[in-house]
Amino acid sequence: KDNIIHKMLTFAAEFMPRKGSKKVKMHKCIFFSFSLLTIFFSCRPSVELQEEFGLFPVDTASAGSFYLSLNEILFDPVPQSCDYVEIVNRSPFSVDLSEIRICNRNENGVLGSPKPLSRERFILDPGAYCLLTSDWESLGRGFPLDTGLNYLIIKSLPSMPNDKGCVVLLDRQGNIIDECPYTKYMHHCLISDREGIALEKIHPDLPSAEANSWLSAAADASYGTPGRINSQYRPLDTVDTKEGFFVEQDWLSPLGNSKYKQLVLGYSFADRRVANIKVYNRSGALLYSLAENALLGARGFFVWQGVDSKGKVPDAGSYLIHIEHFNLKGDSKKQDMVCRILP
Repeated sequence: KDNIIHKMLTFAAEFMPRKGSKKVKMHKCIFFSFSLLTIFFSCRPSVELQEEFGLFPVDTASAGSFYLSLNEILFDPVPQSCDYVEIVNRSPFSVDLSEIRICNRNENGVLGSPKPLSRERFILDPGAYCLLTSDWESLGRGFPLDTGLNYLIIKSLPSMPNDKGCVVLLDRQGNIIDECPYTKYMHHCLISDREGIALEKIHPDLPSAEANSWLSAAADASYGTPGRINSQYRPLDTVDTKEGFFVEQDWLSPLGNSKYKQLVLGYSFADRRVANIKVYNRSGALLYSLAENALLGARGFFVWQGVDSKGKVPDAGSYLIHIEHFNLKGDSKKQDMVCRILP
């Protein structure tokens, strides 16, 4: 590439004025030289330029929306601590976070005043996490913070009410990148004190606006994992291997302290389907209805928190998960799974 640029500059120099030549304005020659370089760069693929010249395509419009994912939120911190938001770069491009804004949305659907994530250039690599908070030291009182994680201090982080709210990411032009409406009821139903417990997304690629994408952070992860992989993370690779429903593990412990307080039921389908999911006890009686005529996406998750229709934990033992799903063409299928509730 250096040889090509050298030849272009040498070629342009042939047109530079010399002694005895007619007067030619210098700025026209310089403009011509840089015009050649502009043509050279504009004709090269952006991927090659990024690799060869270390350029960052921070204008990520080519990546479409949702290239940054809201991945974890804490909206009800313990006293002396503070809220936080975690984002993930799920695109193949590096993103300059100084181009990104954050705001909230009120109950009337009106966006609040957008706040820049950074006043200076801050590059977030593909697949990397970044923690957004207003006070690093205060947050450290409630959660272990890794020294090497990416974080940005936003003194005027938009307010996040404890009962319900909405967090929005935007680009510089005001286009919405990602949005998460949340409520305190998205937490596990057996958690009576939600203070200091973060909501974690099961996978960054899941839609942030769907409640089924989120779970309460695990107790053995200090109820939050700011700036690092979520305690409730589940890979989507298993979802893509075959069509149908599956479970990562066939047991749950609703009264335990691990990530397995609930049963996560994943699915993957090539066509659009509708599902009904019900849980039955050993006597064949309906225990809980997990989904009724739920319109499915290409892939996703349902979560059973290990309770009956009255919100009580049933006795330890085996239970049947009965699934019926169909598409709009009339193709109907059934699937049964057995899971166990541990004492």
